[in-house]
This record gives sequence, structure tokens and C-alpha cells, in this order.
Amino acid sequence: MAETCWYNSKRMRLDDGCNNNHNSTTEKENEKWSYSGDTSLVEPEILEDMGVGMLADGEASRESLQTLKTQECTISPKNFDKLKPASTMYESQETYKSNSFEKENIDRLDPFENEDAVNFCAINNESGYASRVENDNFVEAKENFSKEDSNDAVDKPGMDQFYLFRRKKKLSIIGEDKFNKLSDEMILMILKWLPKKCLVRSMLVCKRWCQIARDEALWTRLDLGSKVLAGGTLGHILPRGVQILRLAQAEIANPAFLSNSDISFEDYTCKLQYLDLSMAVVSADFLADLLKKCKYLKKLSLEKCTLNTTSCEAISKNEDLEILNLTMCEGMNLKCVKSIIKLTRLTSLNMAWCALDSESMVYLCQSLPFSIKRLNIAGCRKTLTDDNIKDLVQCCPNLVELDLSDCTMLTINTVHSLMNLGELEHLSLSRCYSIPTATHLRLALLPRLKCLDIFGLLSEEYLKTFMAKCDKVVINKFPYSAIARPTVGVRRTSIWGHRVRD
Repeated sequence: MAETCWYNSKRMRLDDGCNNNHNSTTEKENEKWSYSGDTSLVEPEILEDMGVGMLADGEASRESLQTLKTQECTISPKNFDKLKPASTMYESQETYKSNSFEKENIDRLDPFENEDAVNFCAINNESGYASRVENDNFVEAKENFSKEDSNDAVDKPGMDQFYLFRRKKKLSIIGEDKFNKLSDEMILMILKWLPKKCLVRSMLVCKRWCQIARDEALWTRLDLGSKVLAGGTLGHILPRGVQILRLAQAEIANPAFLSNSDISFEDYTCKLQYLDLSMAVVSADFLADLLKKCKYLKKLSLEKCTLNTTSCEAISKNEDLEILNLTMCEGMNLKCVKSIIKLTRLTSLNMAWCALDSESMVYLCQSLPFSIKRLNIAGCRKTLTDDNIKDLVQCCPNLVELDLSDCTMLTINTVHSLMNLGELEHLSLSRCYSIPTATHLRLALLPRLKCLDIFGLLSEEYLKTFMAKCDKVVINKFPYSAIARPTVGVRRTSIWGHRVRD
């Protein structure tokens, strides 16, 4: 009974307009609170206490919420900063999830992503006030909403739920693909006009283009001269059917082929026919692995490379080899010479400055194939003798071009042996100091001799006299030998007459 009296007395105090603290404020600051129910102006401090009490008492809080839902109020935005009840956040969360919230049209992936904190907290609380929530509290409430109430939204059937979805990407190509109407042969004819660099990029378009761009017709010739290639690069290039390959002055790392490439199988044979590795930076093992896959070579240049027995044995397997350039190659020995002699169709051979020993030189001059027409064995200063030249003339009587420059052991007997070469057209005896100068006139009597190179032997006056006597022979025209070399002069876009660049 006492509690009832206390409640009525307190309500009378609330109904008394004289006890209202808001009457002392100015008319501008005091914006009226209009209620359609049986409520009157309320002191903010007392209602704040009542709001806290209602939160503690769950049953009383629910009754207050039902009562306030029937009321209409006009709230002053200036009073947002006065009170900050925590119940506003929870009520706003339920409002976003309830079916009654139908006026908002949300098209965003996350409705809380761009929501303003002031607008979010403008929903009425139990006391009739609207509270302004700080940004920190808003972010914390949003995290609690996503973690704690996500399961409740799933458990309540028929309630509006927010879904995250990924927008469909727009196609980069709009319209019809004209290439789908073309056959593979037509696309192949179009790709044939592209350089190799653009051809490689076209493989990234689609699987169909990748397959067409790998056609052998597009990879017949390839120039990788002066390039730096990673290990295993040739394992991806050679299976495309390359027949003419230039790797002059290229730097290629080990290994030659990776284990997962098509060319790594032992029985695999590439289609290379013309290979130029002049002055390429490669190891002897790399060269051996590469030459093992080549059995159809016709012309090969390994100038300034390091060879071993395995490499020379692999070279001997190319039965159709016609031109071989081994100038300044290192690692040559008797076994290597024996392997090279097996090439019965060899027509041009350049083994200048290979540092062959006497035994290897003797075997070479006695066993060269009969088919040899152009030979360069210059630079054998102390190993090539007159007897070797005599054996050479007997093995290769059809020599057309011969270079014996810098062989200081040769004498007049060599000139006598060379007079038996009736097909000889070009002879080079530069810096052969042991041959008398007067004997050079006899060489001009060769029936088919056209060019004679004797650099470093005659003075200017004697050279003019010699040229006057040998008017049918050109003297000292070619300071460098072109025997078996892939490129001569300024022709750097082709090897042995076959174009390699696009």
C-alpha cells in the first residue's frame, strides 16, 4: 500500500507544471513535446533513471515499449547529445531485421557500410528521447550485430535477411567473335604475318589460338642470336618444329632440357637442319645433350665452343651433315677426330686453330672423306708438316678451296704437292714463312686458281711486281676465311643463305 502511494505521489509530481525544469528555458531552446497519450512534459533526469530501471526489469521494459509505440512525439534534434541509452542500439538492430521495416529500399551489399551514426540512432527509445551515438559505439554495435544476431536471422523463418553476393563481371568483348567463323587454316595464314614476339603473345588469347600458334609452319626458322636464355628454354622451342635456328653469341644456362619437357625422352629427335652456335656461351654437357637430339643436321657451326667425346659422337650420327664449322673449338683430341671422319657426305670442314696434336693431325690428313671440297686447317703451327699435306692431296684430290695459313712448318715441298690439285680455285698461304717467295709464282700456274692469299709475306714493291706477272689471279682479296661459316660479311639475318629473321 505504501508503494502505491509513493507511485501516485511521484506521478502527481510529474503532472505538476510548476515542478517542470523545462519551463525556465527560453522559448527558442524549449521545443514542445506533443503526445497523443496521457503523458506530459517529463524531467529528463527522472526519465533517464526510469530508462535505466526499465532495462534492468525486462517485464517492465516490454510493457513500456508497447505503451510508447502507441504514442506520437516530436523530438528536438538539439537534445541528441543529452542522453545516450544503450537500449537504442538494440532496438535499432531489431528494426533492421523485422518485417515491419518495409519503407527502406536497400540496394547495397552491406546496409551498415555507409550508414551515418546520427541517422542510425534517430529511432525512439523507451523514454521518448533520441540519443546521439558516437562513431566508436556505432562501430562496436555493428560488429556485435554481425556476430551475435546473424544466427537469429537464419533461425527466424519469413524474416527479411541481407545477403552478400558478387556482381557479375562485364565481358571485355561485346558482340560476336568473328574468329569463330574462320577455320584454323585461315587463322594460321593470318598469324603467319606476325613476328615471333607477337606470335608468342597470341598464344595467351585462348586455347585454340595457343594450339594454332604452335603449328610447325610458323616456327620453321628462329633467330635467338645474342640472347640470354634460361635453362630448359630449348625444350619448349624445339618441339615446335624449328628447322633453322640461330644461337650465335647466345648465353644459355644449364640444363638444356627440363625433365617435364617433350624433348627430354631418350628417343626424341628434333627437326633441326641448320644450327648456328658460333661463339655461344654454353657448357660441354649442354652441347652434348643438345646434339644428342639432332640427327637431321645438314649444316652445323660450333665455332669457339667446348667439345668433348660425347659431343663429337653425337655429331657423327648426322649422316646428312654437309658443312661443319669447328673453328677454335676446345677439347678436340684423337677420338673426336675419329668421330668426325665418319661423316662421309661432308663437303666443307673448318678445323682452324683447334690445337690438334701431331697424332690427330696425321690421322685427319690420312682419313678425310673423299667428298671434301673446302678445307681449313689453319693455325697448326708446329703440327702440320709437308708429309701431312702430301697425304691430304691423295685423300681429297677434288679440293676447291684450301686454307693453310699460319702453318709455319710448311716448306717448298708443300707447293710441289699442291700443284696436283687441278680443281683448286682459292688457296691461302698467309704467314707461311718457311715457303720461299719465288715459289709462289708456280702456284699461279694452277689451271683453275682464281684467288691467292699470301698476307704478310711480300713487301709492297714485290707485291706489285707479283700482281703484274699474275694478271689472271686475284692476290690478297680475302683476309678472312669463309669456309663453313654461317654468316659472311654483313649478312647477319641469314645462315648459309637461309633467312632466320622475320
